[in-house]
Amino acid sequence: MRKFYVFTLFLIFSAISVSAQRNLSPISIVPDKSVAVLRVNWTEVRGSEKLKKIVNGDGFVKIGSQIGVSETKVSEWVIFSDVNPTSSRGLGIIVSGNFTSQSVIQFAKSKDWKAEKIGAGTAYLNPSDNSYLLPIRNGLVAAGTKPGMEKVQSVLSKKIAGLITKAPFSSMWTEVNASRQPVSFMIGVPQEYQKVGEIAYKVASKLMNLASFGILGTVMETIGFVNCFGFNVSHKESVYPTQMFAMMDSETKAWIASGALNLLKKAPAAIGTQPRNEEERKGFEALQTLSASYKGVLLSVKINMPESVMNRP
Repeated sequence: MRKFYVFTLFLIFSAISVSAQRNLSPISIVPDKSVAVLRVNWTEVRGSEKLKKIVNGDGFVKIGSQIGVSETKVSEWVIFSDVNPTSSRGLGIIVSGNFTSQSVIQFAKSKDWKAEKIGAGTAYLNPSDNSYLLPIRNGLVAAGTKPGMEKVQSVLSKKIAGLITKAPFSSMWTEVNASRQPVSFMIGVPQEYQKVGEIAYKVASKLMNLASFGILGTVMETIGFVNCFGFNVSHKESVYPTQMFAMMDSETKAWIASGALNLLKKAPAAIGTQPRNEEERKGFEALQTLSASYKGVLLSVKINMPESVMNRP
């Protein structure tokens, strides 16, 4: 009877382990030392030229061809970065979809890429750019720098935690992911870097061209990068409905920022400013859709970004 119970417990724990592996998602294995994450639901974004533009979708298609995965078989991809805005040392991409590990391995072998052990896994070195390709399981593959892949492997082996299991990203991810929009972004600056907020902006710009986000960049500068910042984006008709979140240092700062942003949309009329061109006119109109609120230290901002402003060259 005792052997039966032991055998039953073994089956239960085995089933739990298999289930956990199957439930792996790209965001769940982003290393905890990352400071910026861009998540793209490629199933939705693939069919939208507007959304593809803001996440450099054409660039991702090229990446897919370089790791042996057709973009038509990809459902989601996540890019992560470390705190260094001038280096790609901690940069990586994790891709999920309908493909097999064997097909990825065969692709690497067909290129004569050298196999190299990284933790318990085997990665393949692309000599053209010294990047590493790390097949994880069927439907999940990672690629990037060697340090980036070592960290991913450490998450898989539970030597280090995943990013979204630790504050402040855990709370931010709950907010950003709640509405399941096609494009999500998060950035958090470690405590030792809190006094150099410009680093956060540069890291964010490494993943997305924030300069092309027009008013979004203005709002981000107004809020500042305090603890953690995130936003999600979708597309509807001629606008990009955008929701931003910021974890402020205190409820007082959240209250002040909320008030400042709600006043921001009244600023042009208050000082009698007239738009100088069509782009500014649409920018002023976008400000009228802005609404800010707060709950505790969490600041929430909603705004409808016009296509002409969002995709500014």
